[in-house]
Amino acid sequence: MMGNDGGSAADPGNSDTARIVVGVDGSESSVKALREARRLADALGAPLEAVAVWQQSHSMYDFYQSQSGWTPEKDIEKLLRDAADAAFGSEHPSRFTMSMLQGPPAKALIRHSAGAEMLVLGSRGHGGFSGLLLGSVSSACVAHATCPVLVVHNKDQVRLDTEKGAARG
Repeated sequence: MMGNDGGSAADPGNSDTARIVVGVDGSESSVKALREARRLADALGAPLEAVAVWQQSHSMYDFYQSQSGWTPEKDIEKLLRDAADAAFGSEHPSRFTMSMLQGPPAKALIRHSAGAEMLVLGSRGHGGFSGLLLGSVSSACVAHATCPVLVVHNKDQVRLDTEKGAARG
């Protein structure tokens, strides 16, 4: 189920089986988080929900949307499908849904994951500085989410950053 109004595929407060929510931004780190979340969802018998968050800037979007028919939702829907295909191939899990939320990413994920069994995130996604091992969204979610938060690190990236730091030090 795709929702772009901040709604979810499962009502966070009334779900019979708490779901595993995964923040997806299209980065390799978020694809790894999606794979790990599937493993957990399968073990727990829980539904799996991939969530992408976007923020609208009213500057150029309005003009471009009216001229071309482009919408950020189309890009986000493609991002979710591409991430799911990268994580699972053509065989998506049976209890898998995708949702779109609008707003500041950390705040939207924290609010949306209320009542979830777990929130799973990549250690850093798009826009991160290469020296940071934990991005601002994942840091905020770890600090403020009301459910457990799992941060999946991209081991290859961590190793490369460590090697670069050792070479400089």
